[in-house]
Amino acid sequence: MHVIDSPSACVGSVFIVEPAQPVEYAEKILLAAILRRAAYDIAYYRGSRKLLAKRWWESAHRWMFGDESDGEDPNRSAEEMHMDSYMSFVNICYMLNADPDNIRRKTLRMTKKDVRKYDMVDPHGRVY
Repeated sequence: MHVIDSPSACVGSVFIVEPAQPVEYAEKILLAAILRRAAYDIAYYRGSRKLLAKRWWESAHRWMFGDESDGEDPNRSAEEMHMDSYMSFVNICYMLNADPDNIRRKTLRMTKKDVRKYDMVDPHGRVY
């Protein structure tokens, strides 16, 4: 499994996932979809004045660009904090062998037009 990320690829191609091992394929597709959704929310809802859209942007932006220690809360169980750590942006990038800073840079360059033109899945099963 690898994430295609070449300098000549378009901005959205960082989220293309191709299978290497069938056992891991579903998990990698899901993780890539989480990254893609956050990037799309950041690009699409940037500057929105609608309350719900602002919340989506803030949530995605905090997850992708926030401090990894933001989730620490003494009132939360160790299990809850472990799950947050497991599903953190940096950890998902690690599981996909993707560079977090590169994904952040590409996300900041994305526009609403970019989000609209990317399909979710192509006929060959690759997820964008």
